[in-house]
Amino acid sequence: EDVTCFSEYMELWIHSARIEGLGVWLSGALQIQNLTSLDHLNLQLSVCGFSLHKNHNNNFIFTVSYTGCLVQQQHGFNILTLNLVKRMNRFEGSPHSLVMKCPVVSIQSGEQIQCDPEYIQVIRQVPRGNWDNELPWSLSLSDHLIVALEDASLIQMNVDVTAADITVQGRRREILSPVKEGEFLALKLVRGQFAYSMEATCPKEMTVLHIFKRRMGLTKRGRSYNEALTVSDVSINQTENFTMKETSQFVTLTLPTAQILQYKFYRADVVLTFKETNHKMHWSMENTLPCV
Repeated sequence: EDVTCFSEYMELWIHSARIEGLGVWLSGALQIQNLTSLDHLNLQLSVCGFSLHKNHNNNFIFTVSYTGCLVQQQHGFNILTLNLVKRMNRFEGSPHSLVMKCPVVSIQSGEQIQCDPEYIQVIRQVPRGNWDNELPWSLSLSDHLIVALEDASLIQMNVDVTAADITVQGRRREILSPVKEGEFLALKLVRGQFAYSMEATCPKEMTVLHIFKRRMGLTKRGRSYNEALTVSDVSINQTENFTMKETSQFVTLTLPTAQILQYKFYRADVVLTFKETNHKMHWSMENTLPCV
């Protein structure tokens, strides 16, 4: 078995021949009885911040949120102990203790977006953590165009990296894709099996903001299933007068124009909290389209 650490969760690879032991542990530790359907099982596991999925080799990935049931923080680590059973034969099994252990890390949860008629600019903190420090970051546009940071011009982008932040910029008509909510930048930093979101949206309407739902730390690159995120709290620095709607992918905020205008332009600073995460997402939008 192998444990991989991400910013907000850890994953355990389990061979298909060993999945029965996990099922026995789940039924005992969480009182889960119906293990025959993965979809039904995951509905129950999600309450505890767990999930179980098959990979392309028909083995299993067991995902555990650091805020999940039975996860403890000890000496700077997130720890979950699984008391599994190794099947010896049809009638006997031996206990086997397995520890999932990952370091506690800080989450880079801020994003600043600037849209004007020609360009989009996105600024995020440089990702930090105890992982693959020897590997360089690359840019992945729409999950198929992948280039090194120094070759960003090949996908019509400019990149500036400082000790604290990474800034990406490009022409909207060359790098954004049309979506119902406006124009979407499908951009990630990738490194080995890790991904770091630089995704952003330039809205169609001046005071209707669309925030793309996702975890803000390091996540699994090429994850084959979508995770549902649900807003638990939202605040906007400039006003308390707004309405919110959410879909599976976006949080939509409608704001009064007069309260966010700053000399013909507008700025909104939003703080979002999702039920499934253990941090606040700080999101800023500055739209430099003149308000006519």
